Amino acid sequence: MRALIFDPFCGASGDMIMATLLDLGADASVVVEAVESVDCSLDIRTDVKGHIEATRAVVSSDGRFKSLDEGRFILEASTLAGPALEKALGALEILAEAEGRVHGVPRTQARFHEIGALDALADIAGCCAALESLAPEVVLSLPPSVGGGTVRSAHGLIPVPAPATLEVLRIRDMPWQGGPLDQELLTPTGASILAIAVDRFVDLLPRQRSQAVGYGAGSRDLEIPNVLRGSIADVDAHAARDRVVLLETNLDDVTGEVLGNLIDLLMEDGALDVTIIPALMKKGRSGNVVSVVCREEDQDRLTMRMMTETGSLGVRTIPTVHRLVAKRDSECVEVKIGGALYKAEVKVSRLGEELLNIKPEFEDCRRIAMETGLPLRSIMRLVGEVGWRSQR
Repeated sequence: MRALIFDPFCGASGDMIMATLLDLGADASVVVEAVESVDCSLDIRTDVKGHIEATRAVVSSDGRFKSLDEGRFILEASTLAGPALEKALGALEILAEAEGRVHGVPRTQARFHEIGALDALADIAGCCAALESLAPEVVLSLPPSVGGGTVRSAHGLIPVPAPATLEVLRIRDMPWQGGPLDQELLTPTGASILAIAVDRFVDLLPRQRSQAVGYGAGSRDLEIPNVLRGSIADVDAHAARDRVVLLETNLDDVTGEVLGNLIDLLMEDGALDVTIIPALMKKGRSGNVVSVVCREEDQDRLTMRMMTETGSLGVRTIPTVHRLVAKRDSECVEVKIGGALYKAEVKVSRLGEELLNIKPEFEDCRRIAMETGLPLRSIMRLVGEVGWRSQR
């Protein structure tokens, strides 16, 4: 799988993201055309930051936009079309929502005080055009560094990350980290572009073969190289490595009905898997061990759910468990029973080109069993056989 991977160790801004994509080989003429179509100009040059040669994208404009509707009108009149325009409008919507939350007004009434210069729209337009040009199959990113300290704004000194930046991170549930400098490293525009561009934020990069490496330079000279690093790489599509959290608690006074309900609630609330194992507890009591696999960002909510539903006084958290996941797809097959055709989904799992398993969808099989009067196990076997034949 062809992946675009960002490493925002020194944060990110709109012009840094655009420069990184240009350095990776995005069509410069398409990017320039997109920037100029929002009444800005773009100067692409080479710069050196901390002994690292990088591409610099300098956008120039004296214009401003004040509202979400005005920004939409400008983008819709640009050269962007299709997915590129959808992404650009999505980034603008995120910025409007963030500004509205900060100032306590609906996003349609938000005024872009700090980020209303046309060059913010140019950054969005140029980045979306560059992404369309590179056409990666998936976009991954490490959590961006936001910096620290304070930054001067129209409202005086404010803490880093700036309120609008923090709202973008919160709205899109994006992971982030402070440092490594007491400077503003992640801008609201940079955060919004990452929000619409990145398919998945990861703490650990997958196994890969790098095809190209690019650097986008920021405008300032800092103690560390002020660049955004990006790469184009071939990653294993069949075994995407991610990190999950294992939650566990021991229960010795909970009924089977409560445990059954707990499984349903946890799965509906975002758990990846729930297992309940009978166990012999202290003083010979019979009990159960409840194990929940979840994403890191869901652990607090699911821990609270486990405690409130069961009365447990504590939940063990085993963080950052690595998980290798086979590629899984769903396909529809048709089975013929008594002269009639019935449709059912099967789950197909693969490791690379190797077919691992075909699993019939339970609810579809149960529906067919009820309609035909045949045993469920017979329907599941029949659907599975048809599924295996369809992959040959």
